[in-house]
Amino acid sequence: MNINDLLVPRHPLPRLHEQQVQALLQMPETERAEQAQLLRVGNAAYRYHQLADSHLTEVDFHHWLAGLPPRMRQAMTAAGFAAANSSWAFRRHVLERRDLGYTAFMQQQLSAEDWAFLQQQDAESA
Repeated sequence: MNINDLLVPRHPLPRLHEQQVQALLQMPETERAEQAQLLRVGNAAYRYHQLADSHLTEVDFHHWLAGLPPRMRQAMTAAGFAAANSSWAFRRHVLERRDLGYTAFMQQQLSAEDWAFLQQQDAESA
């Protein structure tokens, strides 16, 4: 099987996609499928959070802050809007306010096998 076939969805940044390909090529073949699955899930999540780039606003930031526990709110207020822009929690909040839900996006991007794997991981960590 072609290594590139193991990485669908692929990482949107060509440099990072190539790093993933090289990493898979260097590992024993018996470990590739499992590692590739983790990379695919990560690539899909990265693509989701990347969608927030053009939607991040200070209004969203203040809305997000209002829903945080007090200590987290204090820390994020001190860090500021610019720092929050790299927070996956903030980015997900922004996208979900615009009806771009993480769950639906991930299910659409992943194969049935990878989607079942992600659900299993979520259930185990709950």
